[in-house]
Amino acid sequence: MGIFSALQRKPSPDRDVIAIGTPKTLQSHPNTPVAAFEDGANKFAEIYGSSMVSSNRMFILSLVALLLAVTAVGAVTVLLPLKEVRPWLVEVDARTGVVNKPIEVQKVTPNIAVVQAELSRWIEAVYTLDPLRTNELFKYANVRSREKAIGQFTEFRVRERVFERLQREPGLIREVKVSSVDASQTGIAFAFLTTTERVGRDSEPKEKRLRLTMHYQLDPPKNQTDLLANPLGMYVVFFNEAEERAAR
Repeated sequence: MGIFSALQRKPSPDRDVIAIGTPKTLQSHPNTPVAAFEDGANKFAEIYGSSMVSSNRMFILSLVALLLAVTAVGAVTVLLPLKEVRPWLVEVDARTGVVNKPIEVQKVTPNIAVVQAELSRWIEAVYTLDPLRTNELFKYANVRSREKAIGQFTEFRVRERVFERLQREPGLIREVKVSSVDASQTGIAFAFLTTTERVGRDSEPKEKRLRLTMHYQLDPPKNQTDLLANPLGMYVVFFNEAEERAAR
């Protein structure tokens, strides 16, 4: 008994004695589920619910940001162009040099004679063949073409093999004479023209008579570049040709 009593130690009053199997021991064990001693529902809500709330908030913020971006793009689209050219009429007396009050030209509406002249120039630019002038004439006609007329003008050049013929047939010239342009209906015109084609001076000229139907539109220039290139804002949007056969 003396030996056993000597080996026996008394518990220290400063240390907590935790017996195996007590509730405190089970609670501190890593394999013990939370729901056994704590509110599991609150823990679950705290861990998983907070992440769901955060994701929902980010989704709402993303929608708001997307809506603001779309609104900004729409506002910029409405405001464009930021610079707009507005013509003003300034009358100056040639004798006295007095300048009258400038008047803003709201809309330029050319008369029939101006429309006929502009369409006639466009026809001549399309059908004329000249080694020295064809490039510039085609640029002029292309700038004044829109919508279907752009593709039709391209098809016309391919069909006529314009540049190929100018290279293979030295001295090729095609002259154009517009006999009349009927522009009595707004937006549509009918033109009659004659083309005379020859290769060199001694070749026999080939003459062709054509009837041309054209649709055009007026779009006043809104910037400096368009104003210099096409002051009237007249564009051909469609054209169709038909050859007139000589009566036998």
